[in-house]
Amino acid sequence: MKLKLDLHVHTNRSSDAFTSPKRLAAICRDRGLDGLAITDHNVLARDLSDEIVILPGIEISTRDGHVIGLRVSKTIPRGLSADETIRRIRDLNGVSIIPHPYDLLRSSARPHLLTVRPDAIEVINSSSFLHSVTWNRARKFAEKEKYPMTAGSDSHIPQTIGRAYTEVECGSKDTGSVLASLRSGAVSPVGRPVRATERLRKLFYGKRDES
Repeated sequence: MKLKLDLHVHTNRSSDAFTSPKRLAAICRDRGLDGLAITDHNVLARDLSDEIVILPGIEISTRDGHVIGLRVSKTIPRGLSADETIRRIRDLNGVSIIPHPYDLLRSSARPHLLTVRPDAIEVINSSSFLHSVTWNRARKFAEKEKYPMTAGSDSHIPQTIGRAYTEVECGSKDTGSVLASLRSGAVSPVGRPVRATERLRKLFYGKRDES
């Protein structure tokens, strides 16, 4: 089966995001998504759902830039090197993804500088500035080094969830099956950038919008 999963979504457990986890299932149904990965900043997601596929994850602030860990069983401390963070994700049987690897205005680990190989590279990130440049550079690197390529919205507000997603070929909706497909490269990135109006909306978003 082929699943459409947004592999980079923030909820209001991130200090700069405003989507309630309670709304995720309804949003996914509305956008034609089969599920998503919750990747809040330095906070490990433990959400589950009977309605959609939820991959619990975390976006870790390493001293070299951000690293995503999926299905890790405990929080990995911030401030480690990107290499050490990837090692710890692996030790916990999780999947490591380098998000927005060549963004100019965000904290981004540079995959060509890593000595420990991550499981995948995010080549489409809807929130990237100068996306035509950064996406192309990420894709070229991933293709050259034969990395699985993923996509995610990096959404911080409900309106942008699903703007990018990863098509995953897997045997079932079981988390283990999905992550095995990610590791093996049975994935295809799909997506487009957020609009300028949505960037502005995030800046002025408030908790009142969640009522």
